[in-house]
Order: sequence, then C-alpha cells, then structure tokens
Amino acid sequence: MNAVMTEEEVLPAKTRCKIEEVFCSPFIDLVRLAPKNPVVRGLILAQARKMPGLECETFEQIKEWVETNCEKRVLPSQRSPSRDGIVIEVEFSETENGRANYSVSRFGTEEFALDEDELVAMVQDAIDDGKGLDGLIDHISDLINNDAWDRCNPSLDGYGDYDYGEHDCDETNNSEVEFSTAQIRDRLHSFLRQRHPELLEELV
Repeated sequence: MNAVMTEEEVLPAKTRCKIEEVFCSPFIDLVRLAPKNPVVRGLILAQARKMPGLECETFEQIKEWVETNCEKRVLPSQRSPSRDGIVIEVEFSETENGRANYSVSRFGTEEFALDEDELVAMVQDAIDDGKGLDGLIDHISDLINNDAWDRCNPSLDGYGDYDYGEHDCDETNNSEVEFSTAQIRDRLHSFLRQRHPELLEELV
C-alpha cells in the first residue's frame, strides 16, 4: 500500500463560511427537515447557484458542502449621508426564474452615493450646457437607472412567495429600480447651499 498521500487527501476541506451566512434560519430548518426533498434541493440550487452532489443525503453533509463550496452573501455597505456628497435611497426589485421551475420576486433598498468631486463635475457640466437644475436632476436620474445595479449591492429579500410552474431556467428578468426625484432635488439643493453656494446661484 502506498503510504504517500497528497496534500489534498491529508488536509480537510477549507471552510469558506458558515451556513448561516448563506441561508436564512427558516430555510436552514427546511433543509434540516427534508434534506433529500427535490424541491428543497432545487431551492438550494436557486439560492447558492450550485447543487450539492447526490452523495449529500443528510443535513450535516449538505451543511458541510455549503460551508466548503459556497460564498457567504455580501451584506450591503452601511453608508450614512456624507457632507462630501449626497446619497439617494434606491429600491431594487427583480423576478428570478430558476431551474426548480419557480419564480420569486425580490426586493431591497440601498443608497446610491455620489461623492463631491463627481457631483461638482456634473453641476459644472449642467451650468456650462445651460441645462439648469432640472437638467441636472434628469442626468442623475439616468445615472441611477443605468448604474445602480452595478454601483450598489442591495441585499434582496429572497423569501417571498414561490410561484411554481414553467419558467425559463437561469434567467432573471424584470429588474427595476425606484427612487424619488424630489429627494434628489432636496439633497442636491442642500449640498450646494452648504458647500457650493456660488454653483447653486449659477445652476438655478
């Protein structure tokens, strides 16, 4: 018998995270109750984007698989309004269709931040182009609509009602963002009044 073992055989699998950092407590309880249920395993796939192997039949085996193969869900950054820029509250929503033939709507809120340098450049461009305050608000609104999903990291609530039926696999649609243009106007006006009153006079 060959006594030489590879490093992979000697060392235990590296733990990436805790199962509680991947799934919420109610779903963990569901996996504990029915680890081999095909619908439950389909939901594991939907949320983890990976499927445990057929050899994972017990909760402990699935737990070990999750903790060594999955990445923890990144929590949204906790930002507070800054004097060096503005933040706009954005509501995110999407409908996810998964391989378990289900559809579920997800919702979350995150702050879209514009730092002072970026904001001042936008204000100056609006002044130079003669667009005024309304034009600047339109520009910021377009920026949020186009870039919010890339620049923010919303923690979407994924535990709504599941609609089981025929859906396309691995496809997310109906991704949307909602925000208040009135909030943009108020925070922009407050920022300029406090830090750049001369630009506010030119803008309006």
